[in-house]
Amino acid sequence: MKSISGQYECLHRSGIGLDYFTSRIDRFTLQANGQFIFVVQERSRVSHAAKSLLSGQQVDVNAPETQRKGSYTNLGDNISFNFDDGTQENGQLTPGGIQIGNNFFEKVSDSTLLPPTHRLKSNMEDIAKGLKIAGAIGGAAVKAAKTIQDTIQTAQGLQSTPDSKSSTQSPNQQGQRNPVAPNQAAPQSPKPQVQPIGSVLTEQNAETLFCDQCGAPVRPGKHFCNQCGAKLP
Repeated sequence: MKSISGQYECLHRSGIGLDYFTSRIDRFTLQANGQFIFVVQERSRVSHAAKSLLSGQQVDVNAPETQRKGSYTNLGDNISFNFDDGTQENGQLTPGGIQIGNNFFEKVSDSTLLPPTHRLKSNMEDIAKGLKIAGAIGGAAVKAAKTIQDTIQTAQGLQSTPDSKSSTQSPNQQGQRNPVAPNQAAPQSPKPQVQPIGSVLTEQNAETLFCDQCGAPVRPGKHFCNQCGAKLP
């Protein structure tokens, strides 16, 4: 009869893939001496990391586990697990593993010491996929942040444009915005000096006289007209 010792796994899948990050794995290790180790994974790695982040603690990606020990006995296809804390579980042996209640534990290795090779391979593949997805998300986040930054800078530039235009006004606009104060007299051009008509005629008569006989002009101080020879008054 084939030995039932070895490692058994019950995989609780999330349905979204990447089992290493999103699923829970419960493990039974049945030793040849009748002892067993039962390890229950309480939360998935991603769920535990999110809880650590929300609680303000350092992000921990190690899956939290609870380990229980005890002894087992089997009779035919029936197997009983007697835990050290006094509890007991009964299961059914099948060609592929052990059925305990609604959980099926698949036998993944005959060794009780070395981790199953298929699990190591699956974990490595999930980790590689996770790193690739994280890199894509990180690149998208950087591009989104750059787009937001450019949008903010463009909006700030549009807001500052009216101010720069208002500071460069034409002289006419500045004159309209800054009229002359009412109590400030505007500069006036000098008025032309106009002499009285009488003074102009007097000066002209003082310089030029006319003969009473012929009307010819004579210079002041002359006693006789140069034209007709008449005596001047």
